[in-house]
Amino acid sequence: MKKAVDYIEYFLFLVPAKLIRILNLKSAYFLARIFAFCAYHIDSKHRKRIITHILHSGILDNEKDAKILAKKNFVHMAKIFVEIIKFDQIINEENYKEYVSVDPELSKEIQDALKEGSSIPFIAASMHLGNWELSANCYCYYSKQAVCSIMRPLPNQLIGNYIYRKRTGIDHETVARDKGVKPLLTALRSGKTIALVVDQHANHSEGIEHLFFGHPARTHMTPAMLHLKTGIPLLPLVFVRKDDEFHFMMTTAGDFIRYTPTGDKEKDIRNITETYAVSFEKLIRKYPDQWIWEHRRWLDCGRKGSWSPDHFNNIKSNQTIENDKPNA
Repeated sequence: MKKAVDYIEYFLFLVPAKLIRILNLKSAYFLARIFAFCAYHIDSKHRKRIITHILHSGILDNEKDAKILAKKNFVHMAKIFVEIIKFDQIINEENYKEYVSVDPELSKEIQDALKEGSSIPFIAASMHLGNWELSANCYCYYSKQAVCSIMRPLPNQLIGNYIYRKRTGIDHETVARDKGVKPLLTALRSGKTIALVVDQHANHSEGIEHLFFGHPARTHMTPAMLHLKTGIPLLPLVFVRKDDEFHFMMTTAGDFIRYTPTGDKEKDIRNITETYAVSFEKLIRKYPDQWIWEHRRWLDCGRKGSWSPDHFNNIKSNQTIENDKPNA
């Protein structure tokens, strides 16, 4: 029965995918807006969750504005689907500079690290903002550097295989999440950049509890652990949509994180994790319509009995860390 359901879901996935492949970009985006409009009004579960999360974050303080942002968020998700399907029809090794750019407001050091010919590997702590599915391949085109990222299997393997075929390629390889950090360490030691999407809720063994938009949350600490272990710089990096002409921009909300260990490993991991979590907040505030508000990010919103306020009495939000050079 599970196999039959998977094939039905895959067929329903392929029908719009094939149509989008045929349409030009403008028409495909138009179709995406129609789908998003219908989904917003039909899918009350996710609509209500998104609006609740927007208001919970405090980024907006009234339901009317939250509904407007929620509608934009539905459109954003539909556009991501279009962009995944049409990516190889639009961007290639010859024309990537027409579509991919680096935020001109970033520091020279970051711009140099992202440009073609750079030999600076780093740990990219990324998030579900902009189009994360295209980010690694576009980074490979732009920088000519190899990237290794974590792959989380989708419930439907047929759809998952289709998406992963679009995600990988060029100099971008993925490793299964259950392989642990060993493949990531191997990639870093071989000079590759690694990319980890770490803005979703983490379980107790994988995350650090802290304040996110002033509310308790738990963020994945893997980038912090890898930074402490290797000394390789860590950069919160996202790939945002600039317009409806398939133009994207690599950007961040801070500088490279270079942390000098204090000898207290738990404290160090917490400090580093909180640092890139603060950058995540800044990026969400700047591009609120391009983040997935659907995620159950907070421990005090939709997670009854899963946390205690006492855990957060000594946590300070927006902690600033001095970015010293790492130990050799």
